[in-house]
Amino acid sequence: MRYFSSYFLVCLIFLTCVFASVFSYPVFSNSGTLTSDQQAYLNDAHEEEDNLVSSVPAIAVVSLNWFDAVDSIFEKYITTRVVDVQTGTQYYVKRTGGYNHADVEPIDKENMQKFYELYNEVWSWERRPVWIEIKGMWVAGSINGMPHGYSLIIDNGQDGHTCIHFLNSRTHGTNRVDGSHQNAVEYALKNGEKINDLTL
Repeated sequence: MRYFSSYFLVCLIFLTCVFASVFSYPVFSNSGTLTSDQQAYLNDAHEEEDNLVSSVPAIAVVSLNWFDAVDSIFEKYITTRVVDVQTGTQYYVKRTGGYNHADVEPIDKENMQKFYELYNEVWSWERRPVWIEIKGMWVAGSINGMPHGYSLIIDNGQDGHTCIHFLNSRTHGTNRVDGSHQNAVEYALKNGEKINDLTL
């Protein structure tokens, strides 16, 4: 009886080895039952899941007409963030007025200093391309660095306000579209993808 058990065990091991060599894949595997179209569909589904998990939507910069859109959504006394296109410097301003374009002032001394440093601490009428955050959008714009006229924020270290121009905005004094500002707006739009390189 003991020999019979040993013989049976040897035969069982032998048959198991033969079975494993003949059927190298599991008999009940689902992989053999899928068509190539079904497998491709599953692969695509997994790739889409991976993309949903790992991808971050890109920020898009838009150009909006001042008179048709920006003047109404960039309301007076709203605080917003401005990003300088060329340096990535971010600072906060409040719209304090303006009808042909936005008159703005830095909200405090810290933000005034960031703005001032864009001009190497020398006030200037030079136009600079910027992105302005308005109602969840990033809008292409142009600033100048020369405080002038009235001030509503009296403790920010800046005497006067400065201007932000947008697509088709006009100057207050001459009521004309300023070519230099429009060139800066266009530059901000064309380089809008660079905003995705910043930590916002």
